[in-house]
Parts: sequence; C-alpha cells; structure tokens
Amino acid sequence: MRIFALFLSLAALTALPGCLQSTAATAADATVADTSGQTDAVSPGGDATATTVVWQTNPTNAPKSVHLTWQHDPATTVSVQWTTAATDLAGYTPKVWFDTAANAGADGAKMTFSAAQTASGTGEYYYQSLVSTDTSGQKYLTWTVEVTGLTPDTPYVLRAGSWTDYKAGAFVAPDLTTDVISFRTAPAKGKRQPIKLVLAGDSRGGNDLIAANADRLAAIGAAFWVFNGDFTDFSMQDQWDGWFQAMAPILHTTPLMPVQGNHEAFPPMYYGQFALPVNAGVPDTYQEHAWSVNYGNVHVVGLDSTSAAAASDEAAWLDADLTAARADADIDWIIVAMHYPAYSACTNHGSTAWVQKYWVPLFEKHNVDLVFAGHDHDYERSWPWVNNNKAAKGPVYVVAGGFYADGYTNGHDIWTAVSEHGNKHNYVVMTIDGGKLDYTAFSGDGASTLDTYSLQK
Repeated sequence: MRIFALFLSLAALTALPGCLQSTAATAADATVADTSGQTDAVSPGGDATATTVVWQTNPTNAPKSVHLTWQHDPATTVSVQWTTAATDLAGYTPKVWFDTAANAGADGAKMTFSAAQTASGTGEYYYQSLVSTDTSGQKYLTWTVEVTGLTPDTPYVLRAGSWTDYKAGAFVAPDLTTDVISFRTAPAKGKRQPIKLVLAGDSRGGNDLIAANADRLAAIGAAFWVFNGDFTDFSMQDQWDGWFQAMAPILHTTPLMPVQGNHEAFPPMYYGQFALPVNAGVPDTYQEHAWSVNYGNVHVVGLDSTSAAAASDEAAWLDADLTAARADADIDWIIVAMHYPAYSACTNHGSTAWVQKYWVPLFEKHNVDLVFAGHDHDYERSWPWVNNNKAAKGPVYVVAGGFYADGYTNGHDIWTAVSEHGNKHNYVVMTIDGGKLDYTAFSGDGASTLDTYSLQK
C-alpha cells in the first residue's frame, strides 16, 4: 500500500464463464457497444460462431497513460497503471485481461478469455502538494492492477480498463484499451541468460524528441527500462500526461522502473504515477523512494538521492539490502540508480556531497558494479573508483542525464574515464549474459556511439 494517498479496495472480479477470442469484427451489436475493441462471441464449447460483438469505450472511462512497473517478483508479476477522466473510486473497478503471446499472438489478435486470465485492483487519489499529508491541492486519480501467478520468462499481452460483466460469450460495457500492451516476465532469479535493459533520465520538456525517437527506442527490445529522474519540468499532471503519451510506444511494450528527481517538484504527484516495491526495512517515510528487485542474476536498486536527509535515512536499509544481494549465490550483478550523481565533472551541478558521505562507502563495501545517475545533462563514466582513487576493481559511476532535456557542458576530473557534452543527448543500452556485462551509450538520435564499456565476472 502506497503512503502518498488514500486507497480504496474495490470488489474482486467474480468468476466469468466461457472463453472468447479477439479479432477484427465486422458487425456490431448495439446493445453491447461499438468501436474501440473487437471480440468474436464463441459457443459454450469454445467454437467461434458467426455472431460478432464490437465495443465502444466510454470516453470518461477510457484508459490513458497505461504503463507497467513491478511491485513484487518480475518473474511472476506485473503491475499495470493508468488514469481515466472518471474520478469516482466507487464507480469504477480497474481490471486487466491478459493472455500469453504464444496463445494470443504478439498483437493479441487471438486473446482468449477466462476468469483465470483477469485481475482487478484499486484506485488511488494523489494531490498536487509538496508533502504527502497535504490534501488541499488539486486531486487526481490513478488505477493500479497487479497481475500475479505468471510464468517466468514468458511473453504476455494484456488489455487494461474495466467492464461490468461477461455474459453469453461477450463483455458487457467494456471500457478497455484499444492498444494491446505486451511484456515478457523475467527469468527466474538466478537464471543466467541474456538480458537487455535501457538506462536513461532527464527528459524535462523533451517530449517532442522522445516522440520522434520512441518507435526506434521501443524496437531495441529491452526487457525493462530504468529511469533516473526528472521526467517533467515541475511534475504537473499535464506534463505527466504529455510524457506518458510521448513514451507510449516504449511503455506499451516494456516495464519501466523509476527514481525521483529534483524536478519531481510535487513528490505526491510523482509517487501517484507509479506502483513500486515496498521493501521491508525501508523507513515508512521513504517507502517506494528506495526499492530493489531481482531480474535473473541482476539486483537492481533504486534510491531517492534528492536530499541529505533521504540519503541518511535510506542508508541502513541500503546496507542491509546490498549485504543480502552480495550473499545471494543467484546474483552476479548489482546496479544502482539514483538522480543526484556521486561523481560528476559537469559544470552545472557536479558531485553530490551527501551521496558521497552516506552511500559511496556502502557501494565500495559491497562492490556494487555500476551506479547510474542523472541531474547533469551530459554523459560521463568514471574509472572503477575506490577510496577516491582509480582501482582495478570497484564501483563505476555513470552520469546519463541527457534523455532529450537541454544539454549541459561536460567537464573532467580525476575520476573521469569518458566525458561527453550533453548537446547530443544520451541513453545507455546494457546487455548482461551470465558473467559478462556490455553497455553502449548512444546519442539521443541513436546515430553516434558515445561510449562502450564491458565488465567480466
């Protein structure tokens, strides 16, 4: 349960009979509805009949800004979030209809329907305010459904939204996404097979450039994205809506795990957008600010580095989390994401004293492999850096803060291995295959390689 807003548990979905396939229907049944998704009715025995049902989503209930995160095990769960114009918790039950891509096709054209292929969730109010206890600001609402019991390392498709019933082989009043959302569950923890991920951050008003590149970025085929903060300029809801719209080709095919940046100026607005892990040991005030998940043989940690107080208060949990990860025989790699960089030679902001004070000793103690940050809109990579000196082995610090925000002038310091001006923008594509890690930093248009780096266990 998230701490930034009021929750209301909604009624669980009752058992629904029969099965159903989604295709391009050509006839309409006005008693059900009529445009944004198509379903063929089927007989009780499962054979398709000539009767077709076409539905129309009520604009008030139409899902917007659909995106995926994880609250629990990425191998067996996924959390789906969206918004609607409807803001009545009691009048809308968020639901997800899902199927394997092997059964439904990658485009979801043959999705089957059963009660076991549905999940329902909750609604959450959040407020445009500076602190979580202030509910006097503008009120917004997001819906979250966590789908559980999934099979590891399996492609799935889903539609998100709501419906009131399912009768005689057809939905009643379905308000579902027109687009089919796709994702692949993680391999089971400890599986050492190739994993591709993208790390990026600092978009801040770069939505037009995101939109221009989104199809190409989605085609990378990453298992998931990690975003290191500063999504918007000021965390206003219209800015979030624009960001989700620009990112849709990526977010409709790939889970994204975020951390807070300083331009998430209204923290409840940021935490209202995303459903994130609630890890044991994180102080109550910082639940979802600090989180970790395991994906195959990789342990990924997200941290709120936006204040010295946050860094201090998260340190004990971070120490315990990294201790457990390093003791886990299934985990080979530890990757940390935050917004404020430990080490940066950029002329705009530079290094962060409280990150160096509270977290760098822990990164060195537990031999964290890579620490990704943003805040400075350039690209930088350090040497392996231990006790303020270049080392043969140790944490490598990366600043990748140029995801289409205006670029900053880079610099060099004693830790600098690679440094690139931010005017080309940047993002990082990483591939992990067992004990080998390779990553490439690209310019925002994908045309230039800014850096390549490899690590071997």
